[in-house]
Amino acid sequence: MAKGPLFLTRSAFIAVIVHVVVFALFIIGFQMKPKSSQAVVDPINIVKAKVIDGAEIEQEKKKIRDEQQTRERKKREEKQRKQREAEEEKKQQQEAEKLKEEKRQAEVTKAKEEKRVAEDKAKKESEAREKAELATKKAEEDKKKAEQEQIKAEETVKKLAQKLKKQEEEKRRAEQVAEQKRLDAILEQEDADMRAEQERQQQRKKQQVLNTLLSQYQNAIQLKVQNSWRKPPGEDVSGLVCTVLVTQAVGGYVKDVLIENCNGGSVQFRKSVEEAVRKADPLPAPSDDKLFDRQVRISFKPN
Repeated sequence: MAKGPLFLTRSAFIAVIVHVVVFALFIIGFQMKPKSSQAVVDPINIVKAKVIDGAEIEQEKKKIRDEQQTRERKKREEKQRKQREAEEEKKQQQEAEKLKEEKRQAEVTKAKEEKRVAEDKAKKESEAREKAELATKKAEEDKKKAEQEQIKAEETVKKLAQKLKKQEEEKRRAEQVAEQKRLDAILEQEDADMRAEQERQQQRKKQQVLNTLLSQYQNAIQLKVQNSWRKPPGEDVSGLVCTVLVTQAVGGYVKDVLIENCNGGSVQFRKSVEEAVRKADPLPAPSDDKLFDRQVRISFKPN
């Protein structure tokens, strides 16, 4: 079964060769044929030629077969070589592709690794920047907060100082006011004391004047009463003194006479004193109306 196709191919090839040879002989014979007037057909030579040509054809066929086999062998070998070369080339290509793929994969892996490293580096740098920014921001916030706290503390101290200063000022003013009030009170008291003393002095002086005037007024009454007194006959009046209460009206008019006390003397003596007071009517007027009193008490001493 395997040789069938090869046998048919060879037979077809031999048939083709035979036809080619026959065609070539026919051409040769045609060229060598004499003119139509001279042509003579030689059957023997034709047969001989045919026999000779058949052997040559067999040899040629054999040669062709050998050459064909050789060519087919070479072709097979060439095919096998090419196949081997193709396989080798394919293998090399596969190896190259594999190496290329491995290189690509390595490059991809390297690129990925580099990308990962770059990303890690970028991430770390970003984190570092963020951390630095956060630290800077926190430092700025802490600084700002510290400054605000410092300002607040300074304001608090300032307010406290102002408050203390205000308190001290108020205390000082209060002390000044209190001291001024104390001094004013002292001065006022001194003035009051001075005025009171002056008033007392004035009152004393006035009282002294009034007392003097009163004494003069009483002496004037006593003198007028004494001038109006008449000694009772035979009465010893030496050393006698009587206290007399006189009730008078405005103008010195005597309304009543009361002998309050006498250190001696008779009834006649007391009666003479009463009569003397009535005879002194109207009694002398005081130099100052303030000295006037409806009841005047005098001490009567006989001359």
